[in-house]
Amino acid sequence: MLPLRIESQYFGSIGYIKQMVNANEVLLDIHEPFKKMSNRNRTSIVSAHGPLLLTVPLQNGRDQKKTMKEVEICYHQNWPSKHLKAISSCYKRSPFFEYYEPGLHDLLNTKHQYLIDLNMSLLNWIEKRLKTQFNISKTNELLPFLDPNVYDVRDHSNSKNATQNIVNQVYPQVFMDKIDFIPNASILDLLFCMGPAANIYLKDSSL
Repeated sequence: MLPLRIESQYFGSIGYIKQMVNANEVLLDIHEPFKKMSNRNRTSIVSAHGPLLLTVPLQNGRDQKKTMKEVEICYHQNWPSKHLKAISSCYKRSPFFEYYEPGLHDLLNTKHQYLIDLNMSLLNWIEKRLKTQFNISKTNELLPFLDPNVYDVRDHSNSKNATQNIVNQVYPQVFMDKIDFIPNASILDLLFCMGPAANIYLKDSSL
């Protein structure tokens, strides 16, 4: 089986993490050009009013011509505090919030210069919470756009087809008494709502 060629995401979506959980080998493309309006620097959590987008601000804004490994984070505003407050507001009623919340403070209050380093630290944290092991390696050079040696799934996890695969696999979200189930949210949503059972959900072959 070919290794998955995948993008780096900020608190990856459920579909994204599912790809990693079920892959034999993952090749994280850190030499690809940064793609704006993607989950490389943002994630979607679930609020009482629906999806809430959390975005990591970047040096020189989103319109930059850099590879993923060169993209730097901007700290002119205290976005980690805003993200933590938003996460707390959305998930303080969830069954596993108190279990996972302290680790998030340590993660987001560590100032990484580069986005790729932040995202890798989050992946390591997610890996431990799920009690699994992602077989991840990083690219060491720019790969051809079409490379026969890898199975390119970049941005597949957030496509309409991927979301549709997950939409029928309902789990109890915090605000289901107010809004309909929201599929393929950030992995944080699954962790806060399902705790250790998140690993079973991700490995479900019907997804």
